[in-house]
Formats: sequence, structure tokens, C-alpha cells
Amino acid sequence: MNIPNILSVSRVAFLIPIILLFENEFFLLSLIFYIIAAVTDYLDGFFARKNNQTSDFGALLDLLSDKLFISILLIWMTFNFESKIIFISSVLIVSREISISYLRLFIVSKSKQLSEVKSDMLGKYKTAIQMSGLGLILITPITPKVIMDLSLVLVSLSALISWYSFIKYSNKWIV
Repeated sequence: MNIPNILSVSRVAFLIPIILLFENEFFLLSLIFYIIAAVTDYLDGFFARKNNQTSDFGALLDLLSDKLFISILLIWMTFNFESKIIFISSVLIVSREISISYLRLFIVSKSKQLSEVKSDMLGKYKTAIQMSGLGLILITPITPKVIMDLSLVLVSLSALISWYSFIKYSNKWIV
């Protein structure tokens, strides 16, 4: 397994210290592990391109790691924070992630081209907003209420962008 694939898999493995540290009230350490995990999302692609190690397997592993990382974190946050906004955003985001994965699988099965299902810039913006919101949630127990409010706005915005991008993406393929 090459470095980009190891980085992709590590993103999911980082969920363990992120959640355990948070649960034991080491909020800043939890955030640090979260930031490291979020950076692996950039680094896996960077190293794959730099070292000419891009592959269909690596691209799919990266997508799977992203979906698992976000979905598991959102589900955990839904049960850890008493927030209807987190719950609704989680339902929207996780259902979108499952739907987009199925749509991508369908497209690849028909066209045989993995390049057909790459995310666009809107997806990258959504990910940045989502990662920022989720990261802020991890430090809300030790920050003023305005940080929780900001994180909820970011997570809600990312949920809306998620569904907008899914509709845009699916309209491209529904002919």
C-alpha cells in the first residue's frame, strides 16, 4: 500500500482518538487530531499526483474514507449534542453521501470511466465548509456560545450545498 492510500485509510482511523479524546474532555487534543485527519484529505491526493501514484483504487479509497469519516463523525455528534440542527444536517449529509456514492457506482458501471464521477469545485467548497463546522463543534464545550452558533451555521450550509450539488450532479446524468 502506498503513502496516499495509507493517508486515506488513516483518516478513518483518526476517528478513534478524535472521539475518545473528546469524550474524556481533551477538547483541544481532539481538535488537533481532527485537523490532522482533515489535512490527510488534501495530502493523499497531493502525494498521489506528485509521486505519480494515482489509481482508480486510490481514488475510490479516498472517496470511501471521506464518506466514512464525515458520516461517522456526524452520527456520533448527533448523539453527543442535543441539537436538532446537527440531527437534521446529519440526516441530509449522510443521506446525500450514500446517494452520491450509489449514483457514482451506477455511472461507473455504465461508462467504465472513473474520471466521469470526480467532484467539482462546489464539492470542494462544501467539504471546506463542512470540515470547518465539524472542527468548531469539537471545541464548543470550551468556547463561547457564538462558536457553537457559527459551527451550526457552517454545518447547515454544508448540508444545503451537499444537496444542491447532488441535484446538480444527478441532473447531469439523468437524461
